[in-house]
Amino acid sequence: MNRYLLFTYYAGRPCGGMKDFLDSFESVAEALENLLPEPTRYFQIVDQETLAIVKEGLVLFKDYDAEMFSGDDEERGREPA
Repeated sequence: MNRYLLFTYYAGRPCGGMKDFLDSFESVAEALENLLPEPTRYFQIVDQETLAIVKEGLVLFKDYDAEMFSGDDEERGREPA
């Protein structure tokens, strides 16, 4: 089994645990490439070595960095407007 485990389900309707497991991948990028662009699909990528969630969210936003949605411009290294 590869290092990164991909779990996916429709938002608000998880089956739970291994029932939501899709596959394992060598990298986070490879896991993200295998997600279908469905508007209500949610995903979690888990590092099987640490069991930490390394990325999660709606599939439509899979290529965005969650920190970029922060309301604090200074945290992102930008000057306040």
